[in-house]
Amino acid sequence: MILAKVIGRVISNQKTPDLMGAKLLLVSKIDEFQNLKEGITYVAVDKVGAGQGDIVLVGDSATNERKDSYQEPYQDMSIVAIVENIQLDN
Repeated sequence: MILAKVIGRVISNQKTPDLMGAKLLLVSKIDEFQNLKEGITYVAVDKVGAGQGDIVLVGDSATNERKDSYQEPYQDMSIVAIVENIQLDN
């Protein structure tokens, strides 16, 4: 999983049937201090109701779904959690 910040939405009028009704968000990878990492952006399927500016955990759907499940073959990246706090131990 990676830490990311929601920076926008992706609007698509035509999608594969597996993505119908799915909200697609543009997320940018961040470091542990919540600084954006330049040039590292993804489109992720929102599974938790995230919104603009939220810090989220993004997972590879292949590791979150059963290996024998073919119900969501096009969902490579999924937002699986909204992060409320990051604590670093010194």
